This record gives sequence, structure tokens and C-alpha cells, in this order.
Amino acid sequence: MKSPKFISLLLTAFAAFVMTACDKESPVSPQNDTLATEDAAESIVSAIGSDNGGAVDQLSDVMELASFGRLQAQAEEGLSKASGFGKIDTSYDEATGTWTLKLSRERGNPNGVPYAQFSRTYTYQFLNKNGQPQKYWKVGADTANTITFNIVEGTGTHRTRNLSQKLTGLSGAFTATGVNTRIVTINGTYQRSAVDTITTRESVRTLDHTLKLTFTNVQGPRNGRVDLARKFTGNISGTYDAFVTFQRGESYSEKTINRTFSIELGDGNADINIRGLKFKGNLILGELIRLGR
Repeated sequence: MKSPKFISLLLTAFAAFVMTACDKESPVSPQNDTLATEDAAESIVSAIGSDNGGAVDQLSDVMELASFGRLQAQAEEGLSKASGFGKIDTSYDEATGTWTLKLSRERGNPNGVPYAQFSRTYTYQFLNKNGQPQKYWKVGADTANTITFNIVEGTGTHRTRNLSQKLTGLSGAFTATGVNTRIVTINGTYQRSAVDTITTRESVRTLDHTLKLTFTNVQGPRNGRVDLARKFTGNISGTYDAFVTFQRGESYSEKTINRTFSIELGDGNADINIRGLKFKGNLILGELIRLGR
């Protein structure tokens, strides 16, 4: 017969084994946390990428308005080659001093990657130094000091090498100051909901998510939109909430992803910090930068 001491040691070892096994299957284990957080980062950078019609594309539209109304001039031409093939229409409300702008754009090959097709509706005002609306960025000798810019709605789809997205909701509100100077500063909020399908690590999963962003002192040069994604600096903070469904190869066990994060913009990159994990995204392509790319 085994001694009580031997039995006690055996039970202790068994309990330790069970706890270790359970920890490996836990949705909050380090491996699960890292992979789910990487998916969040992939989804976030996709939603802000310029070529994808993300937040940086909308910031570029704000900057373009602060340059002799180039975006409005394109509306008269009916085609916007500089910002991706598409149509732009505008109307002006004299009573409120508010412009409404509707645009559609398509970038890339519809049968290839990358590809984006999207539409946006904006309202905006040019405000003089006294905070009063004026019709254009420049009226006579008076150049606007501020632009208030709202994203009313948007539709669209896009594809990157690792992700495909269908947009389900979009809104935002930005204030651009110093639009009469060389450097424009933009502050505001942005909300986006979408369904992303991500394919990496021999796994396919869908993330039905909502993204909320706050832009703090994002700056860029007032000279049109060319290469603007490489020139923006500033900070973004936000929250990301997603429900995950695996179609193939379940690579982590989290079914709901809830993350807060911060982003630093510079040199065409988005440096993303989520729970102490660092990721780098390409602001133009809207993709995470991985080794070997």
C-alpha cells in the first residue's frame, strides 16, 4: 500500500498538470492574446489606410479643401484623377454656409489585390478668423482659418493581401485649424463598423467589428494630397470591439476581441501599441508590415 505522503505528492503533481493543461486552452493565455491582438491591429490599419478609403484618405480630403478648393474644382471636371478615379458632386447651402460633397472612388484592379471601391458623403464649412462661414477657402483677400468637416455616411469594400472588408457604417467629425498656414492641424473623432475576413497562418476568420478613433493634433502640409500619407504626424487613440467567427483553422480561442490602443503617425507608418504589443502598419496600403516585406 502506498504511503499517505506518496499519495499526497501524486495528487499535487496531477493538479499541477491539470492547471497547466487548462491554461494552454484558456482564451486569455499569452499565445491567444497575441494572435487575437495581431488580428485587431491588422483590422485597425486596414481601416485607416489611405488606398483603402480609410481614415487617412478622409484626412487627405480635408487637406485638399485647404488648397484653393481643389476637391471642389474636381467636382466641376466630373473626374478626380489625383485622388483615385471617381465622381465628385457638390452643393452649397447659402443659409447655413455649408457645403455637401458626395464622391465615389475606385482604386486598383477589380479582379486583383489591392483593390478598393467606395463612396462618401461629407458636409463642411470654411470659417474666417471670426468663426463665421465663408463660401470658399479664399474669398477676395480673406483666407479661411478653420474648416469643420463631417463624414455623414459611407459605403465600400476593399481588399489587401491578408484581408477583405465590407463597410457597414461610417461617421466622423474633424476640425482643421491653421488652414491659412503652411501646416494644418486636425483634431476629431471617427467611427467605423465593418466585417473583415482575414486569411493568415493557414486560418480564415471573420471579424464583425466596430472601431472608434480620436485624432489628436494630426498635422500635415497644406499643399494638396500628393504623398500626404507619408507626411502626416500626430496621434490616434481608440477602441476596437469585434466578434470572431472561424471558417477554417481556429488559431486562437477568443470569440470577442476588445482592445484599447494608441497609434503614432510618421514617415508613412502607423506605430500601433495594444496592451504593450507593438505593430507597424503601412498607412498607404493599409497593411501590417511583416518581416520579409
